[in-house]
Amino acid sequence: MTRNGRRFWQIGVLLAVLIVTTFGTAAALSRADFDHALDAIPLTSHDRILAAIDLGLSQAGFPANELLSLIQRLALIAAPAEEKEAILLMLARALEQGLSIDGLLPAGSALASAIEEGLPIEGVVLEALKGIAQRSPTSVIVAGITQRLTLLREVRDLLFARQIFRASVGTSQSSPTALPATRFDELVVQIADAVSDYLEGGGSPFDGAALYELVAVRLRRLPESVVRPEDVDLVLDRIGPPDLTEIALNVLS
Repeated sequence: MTRNGRRFWQIGVLLAVLIVTTFGTAAALSRADFDHALDAIPLTSHDRILAAIDLGLSQAGFPANELLSLIQRLALIAAPAEEKEAILLMLARALEQGLSIDGLLPAGSALASAIEEGLPIEGVVLEALKGIAQRSPTSVIVAGITQRLTLLREVRDLLFARQIFRASVGTSQSSPTALPATRFDELVVQIADAVSDYLEGGGSPFDGAALYELVAVRLRRLPESVVRPEDVDLVLDRIGPPDLTEIALNVLS
């Protein structure tokens, strides 16, 4: 073999190694691997999610390992199955739309962490699904997920700091300020949504009085079937404009 011939042969071997390295991971995982992993979560949309993953597996560079790891993680989380399914349906919808999920997978992991903490993620996922349906850039969708999760955490932590707690499901209400999980979660969601609407509407985070007024009006206008008046009184008596300004600034930072 001539020197040039050996050089071309070596280049060919290197290219083959690179191709195997790049695509070997996805090829090593099959539909059956994902089918088995999804079986560990009670899903009403098992077939739809699996079909979407099938679409992904046919694409070069599909992040199969990362997705499988997320599914396996979700299976181990002690949280309602519908919350886990919501995360997987978000990714499935993106795949159905022909979008890459590389950028969405970290957001999926962030949502998994949120349900581990007991945060209510339904509204966060719904907003993400709207972005996917509108074919918004992945960066915009991820930024929205990040901001909304930050808001939920900030509001939850504020309520905790004001001695308003979330009673675990199945436990007795140990004190008047330990609210049942559904009531606590609804307060967190409504306050977070009010702050989000205020900021998206161009409101200044430094105008805590205006922000507090918006939150108060929103909570008081909600029907009792959504938020109890005594819960509203409890929250509004214990938080103030400076608290909401701090939350708004933390979200924007």
